[in-house]
Amino acid sequence: MIQYRMATKSDREVVYDLYMEPSGNPYLTYDPMSREDFPPLFEKLLATETLFVVEENKAIIGTYRLIPKTDRQAHTVYLGSFTIAKSKQGRGLGLQVINHIKAYLKELGKSRLELTVDVDNAAAIALYKKAGMEIEGRIRNSYRRSDTNLYYDEYLMAVLL
Repeated sequence: MIQYRMATKSDREVVYDLYMEPSGNPYLTYDPMSREDFPPLFEKLLATETLFVVEENKAIIGTYRLIPKTDRQAHTVYLGSFTIAKSKQGRGLGLQVINHIKAYLKELGKSRLELTVDVDNAAAIALYKKAGMEIEGRIRNSYRRSDTNLYYDEYLMAVLL
C-alpha cells in the first residue's frame, strides 16, 4: 500500500540516497554532494514544509516537493524534485503518485499543477504526458550542472485540475 506524508528529520538518509542516485540526479535540483554536506540542505528543505515522501510497506520509495505559488498564482502548485527509487521504476508508481498529488491539490482548492523537466528526460516527459500534463513552453538555459559546466533547457509542463 502506498502512503504519502511530509518528510521528517529521520528521512534524511533515504532522501539523500534518492537525490544522489546517479541516473536520476542529473535531472533533479541539486548537484551531487557528499553525505556530510547534505544535512544543512535537508534542514532547509524541511523548514519549507514542501518536502514529501512516498512509502510502500513503510519503506520510502520516492520523494517530491509541492511548492505553492502566491498572490495571483495562488491557484498553482509547482512539483519539484520528483523521483521514484530506481528499483521501483517501471511499475506505474510514478503515475500513481502524480494522480494522488492531483487529487490532493484539487481537494485543497488548487487548479493548476506545473513543473519543469529537462528536454532530454524522455521517460519523465512520457510519464507527465500520461498524467495529462502538456508542454507549455521551453525554458532555454534553465539550469547549469556542475559536473558538465553546461546549461540545459527544460520544458514547462502543466495540467489544469
